[in-house]
Amino acid sequence: MKENIKFPLISGNISLDLVNTEVVRHGVRHDLLTDKEHVKAWIHTLLSENIVLTQQFDRKIDDWSEQALDLLREMRAYLREHFEKVADGKEAPSEMVALLEERMKQAPFTYQLIDNKLVPVPLGDPAQSLMSLIVMNGLQLIASGDLDHLHRCSNPECVLLFIDKRGRRKWCSMQICGNRVKVTRHHKRKKEEK
Repeated sequence: MKENIKFPLISGNISLDLVNTEVVRHGVRHDLLTDKEHVKAWIHTLLSENIVLTQQFDRKIDDWSEQALDLLREMRAYLREHFEKVADGKEAPSEMVALLEERMKQAPFTYQLIDNKLVPVPLGDPAQSLMSLIVMNGLQLIASGDLDHLHRCSNPECVLLFIDKRGRRKWCSMQICGNRVKVTRHHKRKKEEK
C-alpha cells in the first residue's frame, strides 16, 4: 500500500463510514478512496474494526478492489446527498429506499452462524457483495430509526456525519474536531487577553 491512510470510522455503520471517506483537511476536501490501494486499505480497516467479517466476502481483495472503486464512489455520492438531507432535518426519501433495495438484489444474502451470531453473507461477486453490505446497513439505519439521529459535525469546515441518539454530541469526534476547535478558541481568548 502506498501510504498509511487513517479512515475516520466514527460510526461502526459501513454505509455511514463510506460517506465519511471524504474529509476536509486544511480547508480542502480530500477523497480517501482514490484508487484500488485505498479501497484495499479501507476494507482492511473495516475488517480490523470488525465492521465487516472476512466470511462476508471474498478475501482476494486484490482481484476485485479496482472493480469496487467506482461502485463505492458512486454509492458514497448518493448516500452523502441523502444522508446530508436527513442530517438537515428531512426524512429519508422513498426513492433512496427503493434504490437501496434494488442495489441489494445484485448480491442477495444467505446467513451463517459465526461466533453464535447470525451474520448476513452476500452471494455474488465480491464487489457487489460489499455493496450489498453497505446498502443493507443503510436500510437498517432507516428501519431502526437511527438515521433520524444523524448530525453534521459542528465544525463548519468538517464534512463528517455521525449518529447521536442522546442529542448531546456536537463533534464528529473529540480527536478530529472537538479538541481542535477548543484549542483554537483557547488561543484566540489568550491572544485577546494580551
